[in-house]
Amino acid sequence: MIYEIRGRHRHKTVVDIYVRNLIKALNLHRLTTKHLVIDFKTSLEEGSVLGLCLGDKNDAEIEIAKTAYGEKLSFFAQMSTIAHEMVHAKQYFRGELGYGSGGTFKWKKRNAGAYKYENQPWEKEAIRRGSELFMECFPFDMI
Repeated sequence: MIYEIRGRHRHKTVVDIYVRNLIKALNLHRLTTKHLVIDFKTSLEEGSVLGLCLGDKNDAEIEIAKTAYGEKLSFFAQMSTIAHEMVHAKQYFRGELGYGSGGTFKWKKRNAGAYKYENQPWEKEAIRRGSELFMECFPFDMI
């Protein structure tokens, strides 16, 4: 997998190692034609979102907010958000999550536009796996 990290962030080496660990844990390291961009931004969508992932089977872009709800996010909150959004990147690359007609989501090739946010199966997986991946993949010994 080809990836790049954009924007200003703390601990560049730590973030790079962490992203490599996440890629391996999600079994994306063998997908050599896939392209991932992680972009640190001041805030997203009027400051109410911690992270965002958009993508398809070949490309994914993750945006990580440095501030949300008018407050500066801690480094660890940003890193936890990366794990959550990396699960979504995996879902796009594997064809589990995509877009249907009218810009609605498709989950495992079925139209999924009617789900409430808290019931979206792709969000349930990202919440569950994101926490596990953060604890498993973050190089705590380097901080």
